[in-house]
Amino acid sequence: MSHPTWIATMMSGAAALLGCLSSHAAISPEQLNPQDYTFGYWANGMRKHADDRSRDVLCIETGHFGLALDLAQLDRPRFATFRDGLDYAGALAADQERMRSLDPASLEIEVEKDGKVYRAVSSQAADPIVKKRLSLVRMWESARYVQHYDLQQLVLRNPDGEQLSADAKLSLVAWPDSVSFTAEIAPAVSYQDGPALGVQHNGHAVIGQPLVIPHQPELEHETFTVESWVMFPKEHFGHQRGWILCKNRNEITEGNFGFSVAGGQLSATMNIGGRGRENRFVLRSDRHSLLPAKWHHIAMSYDGATFSLYVDGKLKGSQKVGRKRVLGKGDLSIGKRADGHGGVTPVVIDQLRIWNRALSKQQIDQHARHATELKTRQGLSYENSFDHGAKVVPPTWTNTKVRLRFAGKHQQWQTSQTFREAWSVDQAHKVTLECPLKTKKGSAAELSVAMKLNQLPPVKYEPQFGCYVARVHRPKRAFKIGYTDIRDYDDIEITVRSNKKECIPFLLEMINPGNVTGVCPILCDEHGVPTGIPVQLSKNWHEREMGSYLRSYALLPVSAGTTRYRLKFVYGFYGTLPSASHAQLSLIGYGGHGRWDQLAIGCWGETYCMDMDMSLVDVTVTDVRMLMARAGKEGKKWGWTDAGWGGDWLGLRDDQDRKLLFNGLKTAYLAHGPCLSEVRYDGFYGAGEDVDLKATVRTLRTDDYARTFTTLRYGIEKSLPAEGWLFKMGRTPHYVTPKIAYGNAAGLIKEHQPPKGLKEGADYLASTTLTGEGPWWVAFPGAYSANAQGKATGYRALVIRSYQVRAGGKTYRQPTLRFSAFRSAGDGRPNLDCMLVAPEGVETFTRGDSVELEVEWITLPRVADDYYGPNTAFRQHLEEHPSSWKTIHREARGNDLQVEVSGGTLRQAYPILVRAESDAVSVRIQGGVGYVPIRFEGLKHATGYQLYQVIDGQEVRLDQAVHGNDFWQTDYHAESQTYQRTYNLPLDGLKQSQWLLRRSR
Repeated sequence: MSHPTWIATMMSGAAALLGCLSSHAAISPEQLNPQDYTFGYWANGMRKHADDRSRDVLCIETGHFGLALDLAQLDRPRFATFRDGLDYAGALAADQERMRSLDPASLEIEVEKDGKVYRAVSSQAADPIVKKRLSLVRMWESARYVQHYDLQQLVLRNPDGEQLSADAKLSLVAWPDSVSFTAEIAPAVSYQDGPALGVQHNGHAVIGQPLVIPHQPELEHETFTVESWVMFPKEHFGHQRGWILCKNRNEITEGNFGFSVAGGQLSATMNIGGRGRENRFVLRSDRHSLLPAKWHHIAMSYDGATFSLYVDGKLKGSQKVGRKRVLGKGDLSIGKRADGHGGVTPVVIDQLRIWNRALSKQQIDQHARHATELKTRQGLSYENSFDHGAKVVPPTWTNTKVRLRFAGKHQQWQTSQTFREAWSVDQAHKVTLECPLKTKKGSAAELSVAMKLNQLPPVKYEPQFGCYVARVHRPKRAFKIGYTDIRDYDDIEITVRSNKKECIPFLLEMINPGNVTGVCPILCDEHGVPTGIPVQLSKNWHEREMGSYLRSYALLPVSAGTTRYRLKFVYGFYGTLPSASHAQLSLIGYGGHGRWDQLAIGCWGETYCMDMDMSLVDVTVTDVRMLMARAGKEGKKWGWTDAGWGGDWLGLRDDQDRKLLFNGLKTAYLAHGPCLSEVRYDGFYGAGEDVDLKATVRTLRTDDYARTFTTLRYGIEKSLPAEGWLFKMGRTPHYVTPKIAYGNAAGLIKEHQPPKGLKEGADYLASTTLTGEGPWWVAFPGAYSANAQGKATGYRALVIRSYQVRAGGKTYRQPTLRFSAFRSAGDGRPNLDCMLVAPEGVETFTRGDSVELEVEWITLPRVADDYYGPNTAFRQHLEEHPSSWKTIHREARGNDLQVEVSGGTLRQAYPILVRAESDAVSVRIQGGVGYVPIRFEGLKHATGYQLYQVIDGQEVRLDQAVHGNDFWQTDYHAESQTYQRTYNLPLDGLKQSQWLLRRSR
């Protein structure tokens, strides 16, 4: 593979240049450029309505350039460099203004084969059939520094319009001042109905027409095993939903059996006992256990007592049935339901076998390991190897050239590689084109990493990622990991030797972190003191081949000589308290593939999640869970919990009664944690940019219960019906809400016990305006999941810290609520949603109207025995007030803080945000529940500060350290070249307190 010449120049002579550099270089964050940031987003939104014909345009926007890729015309992107000097926050607020002025550019991904040149002109993701949720475009990493996406199933055509049968994918990795394109290409089979390449010799492809096998006695037995090999062609990705194999009409027909697939999940169905759904037995595998373009062995069996399902030789489910099976006489259909209803499921099938007995687990596992090798054929009544017809020969390429070229108005980059050897199906080759906006010639940096108990591989520059890459795979550790109270950190030593002052692009990839659900990276100096230099947190635990992993990107400021860092990974605890984190979680391997943000306190499962691209669901808030809760005194600690799924931000509809969806939504990860996270969102709702959106989400380090702070501003840009919600808590299957309560700062306004039998969608309480002074609150005391199955289950509550609606020339400051029924958990038990809605009497929003909200979502255990955390004040309250509205009122009133600042300016009272204006800042606080975050902004230095509590005139230093330097958070702001420090103050039981931040050196 050839690369641009600057790569070779960068490494040549490095040893000679570095041999004389031995001085230790101080860390200089001021080298970070305010324009070093990136955004990745969809110009017209990712989720769209069926009749939305807007283009699918992936936008990569950085402080230095913009790149827009239209998936339907991939070879004609738009590209330009920027000179406006916008920083991270400024570019966020600017929406898509810069991207609308990009210049036409060219992206050529070409395969030259047999004298013909085929160019990638589009991705099948742009095909209307597979357009929903853009499932062929995958977001790997997307946060502050790096955007990493891949576009699958590229369409390559020659000038005559002929399409090349190829499995082609484009990956792009964008840094603030560079982008790398990697084409991954393999010859592919173009599938049609009939004989196809099988797992062994020929198989049979069902693409448009099902294969029907007429009934014969060999297909039916009272006890049986059905097994087969199946594969789903990639070019039909998105069609994999329906029956794979079906015998005897349909699932409500006695004697029916078969396999079906939905979202990569395999289901085995058997009807036994008579006509009707009540006699249908269904077993399901894990989600996404069936992957496209991969052969899977599937099997079901019934031994007269137990029905079982296997995938790739592994038992995925079993159920006691104990009924005698009545034999059917209907056809066996491959690729469609046997009664002819429904669509065709594109699938290739091979080695179909039916036995008159239930094979053992060991036999099925052996068959899954060896496609054609049977140790015994006893009981085999039907076998179809589909080897009829001429043998299908897979395509092979030889002497093939791959070329990549990217050209903008003023710059161009290109590379090519010729593959002279035979190139066969599923043999993928990669070609990378790296496009730096600024020359990197002369860089002679050398990096190394070290970790106790581990021998790590060398750090190498990888053009595909556009940076130096350190890989830490399944490291050894001296502390316990997994779902437990992890109180130690992974500590990676980074050494950089350079011959000049520069910022080094760096990636640390860790496979098998201590616990991926709550990890938070902190870049420290060599002594373990946080530097405030941002580190991008992107992670995944769904991708089957890689397993749990995180990718932490950073720009490392270095000077001539040797610079040392320590990259610290926090898991369960940071100092004495559970840490907070807000991460970009990749859904690759799970589905959806859009932006999913995952918040956690500790590392015991997700605390709060948001589907920001709505690639899986049509609401914003998804998984919601409690902190340090269990199912009673004997319940398991340090595990996942349940506190009611689902919620939403704006829920208005357009004049065609369609919900407004996100459009051009940009995300800025200002702080991932571990004391206080902060992520901002900016974009629009609606295809016509009907509503301008600005939002901020934060979570905090604490030890009592999870809190998520959300600030929302909606600016109305066109007239809209006001019916709908401004914020929603609910839409939770299997949930029971025996009570609802709401109130204000003074206490309870009203409590209700909703009746059984409420119809889904019906209002239980219509618009109800809350009276009195805020903050206001809403609670579901004692709510629980009816499907918890021994898992800790609790309830949610909402504190409304501010509410302001400007509509029709009036300003409304009293929140208005509506409660409506969601799907009952069973037996008609009530399951209510709560919605913040437009003020009573406001029926329409018009241009210029606005909504501003500050809400705090909390989750709570019902009784003291369900809480195992160390906060004695909270436990005592639970003992005195189980499943009570008083718990929510305690938070609402107790954290309605009165704050006075000397030596600075108060920006916000909760969380407390203070702008420091001297080296000594005094803060007086009235009130406080739990650990309250306080952030000091505008500091001139990263180190030298101490926080003291002033008690009876004496200064007592706050110290929550366990391993040293591990209880505060530092963040550096390149635009102002200032720092901010965040602490978590223990305010339980303190009616008044005084705190002093002072720099001693």
